[in-house]
Amino acid sequence: MNYTEHNAKAWDVIGEGSSEDGRAQFTQMISHEDYLRAKEGLLQVSLTSSKYVPENWFPSLKGKKILGLACGGGQQGPVFAAHGADVTIIDISPRQLENEKLAAKREGYSITTLLCDMEKTLPFDDNSFDIIFNPVSNCYIENILPVWKECARILKTGGILMMGYVKEEHFMFEPDFSRDQALTTIYKLPFHSLRDLSEEKKQKMLKNHEPLLFSHSLTEQIGGLIKAGFLITDLYEDGDGGGLFDQYMNSYVAVRAVKT
Repeated sequence: MNYTEHNAKAWDVIGEGSSEDGRAQFTQMISHEDYLRAKEGLLQVSLTSSKYVPENWFPSLKGKKILGLACGGGQQGPVFAAHGADVTIIDISPRQLENEKLAAKREGYSITTLLCDMEKTLPFDDNSFDIIFNPVSNCYIENILPVWKECARILKTGGILMMGYVKEEHFMFEPDFSRDQALTTIYKLPFHSLRDLSEEKKQKMLKNHEPLLFSHSLTEQIGGLIKAGFLITDLYEDGDGGGLFDQYMNSYVAVRAVKT
């Protein structure tokens, strides 16, 4: 099956708010009040689940060209626009991009949106952007090393890549409802939805419009960035904000890297 097409449709459903999937919280565009606070100088955006990106990760955004990579939905884009950035958002979900355009229309700023698969060559010239902002999303694609190479190509020298990812070990576990608040080790790594799920679970995900998932190793995540020509300047871990996994581990990592 074409998992890319399935995941695009799944995020359309999530973006419409018609899914019970917990990811729906990541598709709600910011309020008008939050946009006004951003206009007044507040810089609060997330790469992961709970924590905001430290403000000192950002230079002054006025006049900067920012690419929101797999970043549709109207959450981060409006904040960057409020700070005077020239914002481009790409996403695989038409609905997510529509939400992005609705936010721009509501607040009266200009934004560029493109329907784009992050696994393929990105439709931009070399050295096009000052910043790439990539919230957790590479768990929905099978191959991430080409993404880092493309990010390095389209970023200017000294440009900043900020990205979030799911730790690989997160994919080993499933909740064990026979024991209260427990996780059970189920899967070997690397995890691949199409290969490792039972047919019953796979069909349930397809029926419920849940995105298919793929784990990626630290070698691919951090090692891949370094090999693509990035210098890691900072990182932090994050949890789900009170979910079951938080009792055992931080499931997410946010990374700041600079193109050398």
